[in-house]
Amino acid sequence: MDEKELKNIAHLAKLNIEDKEVSSMLNDFSRIVQYVDEIKNLDTTSVGDDEIYEQIFYELRKDLAENALKRDDLAKIAPAYENGYVVVPKVIET
Repeated sequence: MDEKELKNIAHLAKLNIEDKEVSSMLNDFSRIVQYVDEIKNLDTTSVGDDEIYEQIFYELRKDLAENALKRDDLAKIAPAYENGYVVVPKVIET
């Protein structure tokens, strides 16, 4: 990936990248791609489908209600809060 491609992706993702961040982001992106390539090359022939599904099954946590953020606390930290809802910027034009 080069700087032009990075800036194009950032533009599509509506991210603002400062020129001083480009080099660091290119380096990070390269490392991510390198890591994904390493994962692709892992030998998984000895891992059966049953083992994968078993592992996924055991990693699921119970769906239990936990202490959640209270509305009043949310209203204090939200950038915009109106009539009990967090106000977010419109992302889809109609």
